[in-house]
Amino acid sequence: MLSALRSLLFRVPLGRGRTADIRLLQLHGLAVAIAWGACVSSDPTGPHAAAMNGTFTAQVVTVLRNDVEVRQDTSVATLVLRDSMNYGRFYGYYRFTNGDSGLVAGTLYGGGRVAVTQFGYWPPLTNVGHIRELYPACDFIRLAPIYILDGTLQADTLVVNARGTLPCSEPMLGDTVERETVFEFGLVGLRR
Repeated sequence: MLSALRSLLFRVPLGRGRTADIRLLQLHGLAVAIAWGACVSSDPTGPHAAAMNGTFTAQVVTVLRNDVEVRQDTSVATLVLRDSMNYGRFYGYYRFTNGDSGLVAGTLYGGGRVAVTQFGYWPPLTNVGHIRELYPACDFIRLAPIYILDGTLQADTLVVNARGTLPCSEPMLGDTVERETVFEFGLVGLRR
């Protein structure tokens, strides 16, 4: 049935008994070329973002908040980031003043939006030694999943924020009590 329909639609006499099979082949080739050109000329992931290359001096503010107390700490870190030449993706490392260091990776999108997908071992923030030293009573392995740290890059200023919950224990009347605690992470870095 399909071949009968095809013969009715596409076999148009061109004179001297020849049919339009050659013309159909030409039209098919033209359609494929147009479709290929459309796919190549538009990038489905969006436009390329500016490079994230640079060394950033960063101030990191961490906050623990539960029903008993609020604790805020400020640390200094250096981030060295390089563009991977792949649609705004970047990679590099952080180093705190106490020597703790780890991997950093993410994507810079058009408009300056940043998504950091790795800060320390994955998932982000769960295995950052410096933060674990600041809060030894908290179980960062059980930090509620923070898969992406949101941020922005405007000119030479990088801002990254995240928020999650984790259990922290504290001694109380000779016993240990575990409290659900909100953890906030904020980083502001200036490119040198």
